[in-house]
Amino acid sequence: MMDKELIKEHIALKNKRGFTNKKYDTFFDGKVLQICFYSKGCRFSKNGNCIMCDYGLSRKDNLKSNDIKEIMAKTIEGKTPKVLLINSLGSIFDYVEMPKENIITLLDCISKTDINVIVFESHYTSINKEILDLINEKLKDKEIEIELGFESYNDVYRRKCLNKIIDNEKFKETISLIKDYGFKVEANCLFGMPFISLNKQIEDTIESIKWLFDNGADLVNLFPMNIKPYTLLYKLYKEGIYKPVKHKDFITVLKSIPIEYIDKVYLCWYGNRTLDYSKDETVLPITYDYDYEMLMKFYQDFNIHKDKDYRLNLLKDI
Repeated sequence: MMDKELIKEHIALKNKRGFTNKKYDTFFDGKVLQICFYSKGCRFSKNGNCIMCDYGLSRKDNLKSNDIKEIMAKTIEGKTPKVLLINSLGSIFDYVEMPKENIITLLDCISKTDINVIVFESHYTSINKEILDLINEKLKDKEIEIELGFESYNDVYRRKCLNKIIDNEKFKETISLIKDYGFKVEANCLFGMPFISLNKQIEDTIESIKWLFDNGADLVNLFPMNIKPYTLLYKLYKEGIYKPVKHKDFITVLKSIPIEYIDKVYLCWYGNRTLDYSKDETVLPITYDYDYEMLMKFYQDFNIHKDKDYRLNLLKDI
């Protein structure tokens, strides 16, 4: 379990990293266009929370409204995505990262696009009526989905293994509030919890998926753990305390998802992308039991085809 002194040491190390002038990152898979707006950084990361999370260096100052306009124009030009995913270095609706005037500019830019489905990634504590009213006013003709980090339904695991604090009851209230506006809710779920056995990791992931759907989530984004440089998890990995997850175990998780939910799960960061760092590389799930190209095709196939029977056949054949 997490050691407080280790967390303090990690916070001190992160504070020495300096800053970047970078304004955004983007990722496009042919269907989903993701735009990550750089900012002063996640307020939770600065406190050492979420030991697995890192988006790269933060900025000394937040972006200006004109930056938002330029980034939106540049990243969308020449592309025809079906889904636009918007995030920041922590929470797109946290005024510490994305001042209100920037959010208004962003929503105005989105309203002028032909993209129908818009996903906003946010910490659940940044969601409130003011934000939801703004989205409702500016994006009347869009299908809106709010993506919330959750990782695990188990409060003890979240606190002691990830140093992530979530109140499950308040999380449920946030889901309910979002759905009151007619918006959909996506929630992120993690496989590869540190400090617990493989069997417990699998069990926790499945129970977390059930909890999310039982409490109103429309979609679960399932992540196998990636070990990113400049995270406390990376330090634990380097010291031999944490080992990368294996694809064969992640596939065991997929085969264990209850049939009624199998068509409502989307797979993320399964080895198809990394973050660029100057020296160290993201440690991806281990692939030695499978051919890499075959695996990537399998995951892509799974995501593209939402039909329940199609997905079950895919899982049966791999």
